[in-house]
Amino acid sequence: MLKEGQLLSLSESYPAGLILQKPYYAEYIGPGSAVGGMFDLQCVTIHPLGKAELSTPETLDERQNAFQRRMEDIEQMQLICEKDLPIERAVAVLEMLTQHFYQDEIQMIPNEVLAKLVGVLPSTMATAWKQLSTGGRKPSAPSQSSAPEPSFASHEVAFA
Repeated sequence: MLKEGQLLSLSESYPAGLILQKPYYAEYIGPGSAVGGMFDLQCVTIHPLGKAELSTPETLDERQNAFQRRMEDIEQMQLICEKDLPIERAVAVLEMLTQHFYQDEIQMIPNEVLAKLVGVLPSTMATAWKQLSTGGRKPSAPSQSSAPEPSFASHEVAFA
């Protein structure tokens, strides 16, 4: 699907996100964002969060909106990556994700993948999880607002 270069977008109907694992890094894709096309040809694994539903943007406006959302996701992650200390980046990405998804759901994604979102070691991500849980912060319920073919880490991705 993604290897073929087909442009899709993640539905905004449900709180959902995707973490696209690539050979050396990972990307977070939020609701309404473009997925696939020329951007994700090197994707090796897709980790869905929430009820991920993909559709094909048909009109020029739909495609432009999906690209704009993708840019916003990249900019949000860039702000997190600008933090100097690795532990700050790890905690910040977990805080961002727990604003939208349940902690149990996020913890199903390997620390190796989460670490690739912000350029830290998996052990730093494990420390960030501990820091969140011992710091008295209990994340609330999410808000409602040529390589191998990618494998899905869960069966929760649907196509519309």
